[in-house]
Amino acid sequence: MSWQNLIQQQAVAFPNESQPALTPLADLSIIIVSGDDAESFLQNLLTNDVNALKPHQAQLNGLCSPKGRLLAIFQLIKREQDYLIVLPAELAEAIAQRLTMFKLRSKVDIALSDSLAAVGIINPDNKMTDLPSITMQGRDTELGLLIKQAGQSPRFLAICEKDKMLLLSEWLTNGWQLTTQAFWQLLDIEAGVPAIFNDSKEQFTPQQVNLELVGGVSFKKGCYPGQEVVARLHYLGSPNRRMFLAKVGSGELPQANTPVSDEDDNILGHVVQAQTAHDNTLLCQVSMKLSAITTKAYIGDNAVTELTALVNDEG
Repeated sequence: MSWQNLIQQQAVAFPNESQPALTPLADLSIIIVSGDDAESFLQNLLTNDVNALKPHQAQLNGLCSPKGRLLAIFQLIKREQDYLIVLPAELAEAIAQRLTMFKLRSKVDIALSDSLAAVGIINPDNKMTDLPSITMQGRDTELGLLIKQAGQSPRFLAICEKDKMLLLSEWLTNGWQLTTQAFWQLLDIEAGVPAIFNDSKEQFTPQQVNLELVGGVSFKKGCYPGQEVVARLHYLGSPNRRMFLAKVGSGELPQANTPVSDEDDNILGHVVQAQTAHDNTLLCQVSMKLSAITTKAYIGDNAVTELTALVNDEG
């Protein structure tokens, strides 16, 4: 079975929790950053402490504009000889080009991979032993490098060669379920993992989507584009917006950056990402003004029925 055949197969929207499931994450692309200066190059550009990464580890990371607005959020994975940036495919080419702008004389190669693929593994069966138990820790397996992901369900991001799809085909004939990318995104939403898309780039600061609260920002590292703005908010003030989980009873799935408003159409915040849940309600990550979290809110014409904090912000 080819990668293309795998992503075209019919998948179940909500897999049985008692069975293992996998999903080809065709909406994700992978940028490879390699070369003698790769570590210092990335350390000087990204929000997190790249120097702290060890091989087979990953971290959430952001790339900001000079004004401290997020251009992308992604997982950065360190391998023995290079780094992988796993991010929405719709952003990949622009982010690769932006990284190249900063290359100058650095000994760095930046390339979009056409041979690597991202696969989501959910509730793996007991035949997959010795899996990492700590979020963002990884391990090499017969499929490829598996990175443990945040969330209540045991799940892993697999980075594998596209020519290894025969192994996934064997799993599917031995009780594994094929599920959708939308379900994987739903698990990210529930776990409080934010995302940036074309429609929302430069809309949010890291704090407005809780990026530093889920381990995506280091305040102990040196400078990077937008660092002064992000650090000033951290040390000299407090964010006036945070990301929450909003439930909407029904309606059309809102796109990223859709306004959240009150009954008088005053803007209270914006949608970060959204997906349909098991009960056909909509679950939305929303970046909201803290002063408005008790206000009756609407996404489009649909009322927000429940608003829940995604993390405990002790600050």
